[in-house]
Amino acid sequence: ELKPKSVDLLRTVNREGHHTKAFNLPNLIIRRGQEFDIIILFERNYIKIEDEIILKFVTGSRPQQSKSTVIPVYNKESKDANDWWYKVMDDAGKQVTLRVKSGANAIIGRYQLFIDTVHKGQNSKEIEKFRYKHPDDIYLLFNPWCENDMVFIDKEENRQEYVLNQTGRIWLGSANKFCVRPWNYDQFEDVCIIAALALLDKSELGDAARRNPIFITRAIGRSVTNEQDAGVMTGNWSGKYDDGVAPFTWNGSAAILEEYLKKRKGVKFGQCWNFAAVATTLLRAMGIPARCVTSYKAAHDSDFSSALDSHWSTSNKPKINLDDALWDYHVWNEAWFTRPDLPNGHGGWQAFDPTPQECNEGVFTCGPASVKAIKEGELYLGFESKFIFAEVNADRINWEVDNEGNMVPFQMDKQIGGLNISTKSVSSDEREDITNTYKYPHGSSDSKKIVEKASKSTFRCDPKITPIGKEDVEFRFQGESQKSGDIKVTLKIKNDSSEGRVADVYICMVQSFYTGVPLNMVLAKTNTMSIPESDVTMVLKCSEYINCQDGDAHVNVYATAKVRETGQRFAARDSFWLEKPTVEVKTEGNAKLGESFEAVVVLVNTLSAPLTNGIINIEGPGLSRVVDIKTKKSIGPGEEYRETVKLSSKRVGRAEIIANFHCKQITDVCGVGSIEIVNK
Repeated sequence: ELKPKSVDLLRTVNREGHHTKAFNLPNLIIRRGQEFDIIILFERNYIKIEDEIILKFVTGSRPQQSKSTVIPVYNKESKDANDWWYKVMDDAGKQVTLRVKSGANAIIGRYQLFIDTVHKGQNSKEIEKFRYKHPDDIYLLFNPWCENDMVFIDKEENRQEYVLNQTGRIWLGSANKFCVRPWNYDQFEDVCIIAALALLDKSELGDAARRNPIFITRAIGRSVTNEQDAGVMTGNWSGKYDDGVAPFTWNGSAAILEEYLKKRKGVKFGQCWNFAAVATTLLRAMGIPARCVTSYKAAHDSDFSSALDSHWSTSNKPKINLDDALWDYHVWNEAWFTRPDLPNGHGGWQAFDPTPQECNEGVFTCGPASVKAIKEGELYLGFESKFIFAEVNADRINWEVDNEGNMVPFQMDKQIGGLNISTKSVSSDEREDITNTYKYPHGSSDSKKIVEKASKSTFRCDPKITPIGKEDVEFRFQGESQKSGDIKVTLKIKNDSSEGRVADVYICMVQSFYTGVPLNMVLAKTNTMSIPESDVTMVLKCSEYINCQDGDAHVNVYATAKVRETGQRFAARDSFWLEKPTVEVKTEGNAKLGESFEAVVVLVNTLSAPLTNGIINIEGPGLSRVVDIKTKKSIGPGEEYRETVKLSSKRVGRAEIIANFHCKQITDVCGVGSIEIVNK
């Protein structure tokens, strides 16, 4: 018998070559379709002409060779990219070095390694066999560096960004006032890859399907927030988070996944951007290039079969409880892979949305849908692409509602959805606008053709809007959120006729969540205007609303006008977010691996109102987490606040430090610093 005495999986060398050295798990972690070396030390000399070595890689819940979950690997090179093989690189007596190559379409996941040896002497008919089982699991991941892998993505900078980058930026806020949220993806923490594989098991995705990023992405998308079967996170948009953690408190995915693995039920609480961030972590951990994408003014729960509806009373007041959902922003995901199941040219970025909205075949799921198919209006290609198309191509119809509930449409707002579609730039923390990958320019002939095509496939039929009389008054609504926190809006009115006109104007400001759900009225103003006359302006002081709203709320403004002589109507609505105070994270010099170092968080309150009951949370890839640091006092307007914290790191290299401040008045006040971690 040829008995292995020890097997060296050469973890350090192989993980370096397979871009997996950053994983905290000590196991051999490799990427499919790429060679790796192992050294076997036998109890006796290896005799090439008498001894045969067969490697067997075993995975899945019921391994069997016919299902490709038991893979025998022989000493036989192949030019087929999907074949497994090995070759002997060196045999020095008892020690044999093998170079093993896995198939580029192999099932990803956790493998066991068996080494079978067969000895047949030259002068003997007796065959002696021996089986060795390696004690450690081997993890096999997707390989974006392998041209034959479905997830291959060109350019090293793209692989560094969408697979290896452990931090990122997510855009929140409004189309007029971006709010950048740093996030610690931390995909190399052991809980992330363990959670990813556990979720595939929970989703009951078959072993054979685990070679395909399409099926895996879909499974992860519905597992993050599966409403029927406790996904990773529990959604909450109510503003009430007492029995859990508020969505704005989280800084990274690892803490969420760690809690999920402990309790095996939905972690409280998350919103769309948390869900997308966790999904990005899970896919990057498995080797699928992924990123978060934000669309401003996103229609939700809409399949483009009808326009969004907004309602106004005959006395010009908004009837918000009747309106369809138009979110200030919505965050979903994109993953990169080829699409052999779709017509040529539909590979590349695929959009999927882990936030529950459409119940498809009994499961809340959306995507992965080809971004090209969305842009071209090819909704018949499926994967719930019609929902994402609706999110970025929403129209809105304004209705007048009388006291008996009768409704008359009076204004259509075209293409109000899908503004400033954003993601993090490659090799930069700046925003990249990718709107042109989802839609053609508004008003272009291509845009009109695509919308018409999509309307036919969703059997859309919009109501006809018939003007009641002359429309000879021009209305223009504009506003801004100032650095002090004050909000100023103006309705500009211009009479284009030669006759006098009188307009009844109503403007109100409503505290709302980013989903458009209202909290309470803050300020309202009614005017009767003889036109031409001065514009209607309304100013809301920061101190008038900031202490009576939820920290993660903002202000929606509704403006409407009706011309008495002609019956002409106008309606507009917009959202206004605070410009957040500034946060800096300062460090000095380098820090040593495993030893504590200090970071100073500096917050400057730029608002015209004090910030009270403040809390600071800090974390970063490989860093110790510091949570729930309470500020020692309220922070007055223009005042600077400093907090010194001690951190340590378990990884060498550059580490980003993410600081997140929230208080009674505001949330998502963030800053980022960095430090170089060196060996002792």
